Amino acid sequence: MLILLAVSLSLVLWTGRPESAKYAEMACTFENRAPTCIDSVRDWREGLAFYDSNLSVTRDPLASLKSLLWDFWNIEFAGAGEAAVSAEAILPLRVLETRKSGCMGLSWLAMMVAEARGIPLDVILLPGHVYLRYGKDDGRAQAGFAPKTVNLEPNRRGYTYSDEEYRKKYKAGRWTGLEFKPLLPAQFMGLAAFDMGNLYLQTDPSRALRWYRLAGDLFPEYPGIAENQKIAKRRLPDSL
Repeated sequence: MLILLAVSLSLVLWTGRPESAKYAEMACTFENRAPTCIDSVRDWREGLAFYDSNLSVTRDPLASLKSLLWDFWNIEFAGAGEAAVSAEAILPLRVLETRKSGCMGLSWLAMMVAEARGIPLDVILLPGHVYLRYGKDDGRAQAGFAPKTVNLEPNRRGYTYSDEEYRKKYKAGRWTGLEFKPLLPAQFMGLAAFDMGNLYLQTDPSRALRWYRLAGDLFPEYPGIAENQKIAKRRLPDSL
């Protein structure tokens, strides 16, 4: 299935299949920019150069990634509430500009680095939250061996919570059955589009609907998308 990215008032920049979605390309197209725009972003290029230099010394991809995100770029948590779900905290190119982020923007930026440098990194979904998981789960933990994965909390500079701590922390949230499973790039983009739609749900339901349609195409399994689409449609002027 081909998907047309057309969420602004006049934009059509990306057409493709969900399985071909790339983090860096979508970071550009979500901002109405050409899919290869990341190559012209100075902070991005300098960040990758820092990562490569750090990795050549430490030989530790995880330590080098954490140093890039929270030392070199020095990205801070934007704060609880609306600040963490604003466009500036969701869209990674804006995060690079402001150096402030919520869980989505930091995770998106981290996945762009992982995509560019082959780092084994995943985004994991929780109710109303995402976090990062480094490494690949080969089942050793269930067999009594030390786990080969490390959780990174994006809002606490990579602090490691265990899965059980996350379960307790978010137990009161709305669980969908999608939690603790690595998100595919398209699913993550769908979640980001859903969050962008939510920004306009109260003030511009027509714009919110465009984001929700994209979200539904990319992440149809996520139940909140269809629900908010219905809300946005009820809020449209009768003439539309």
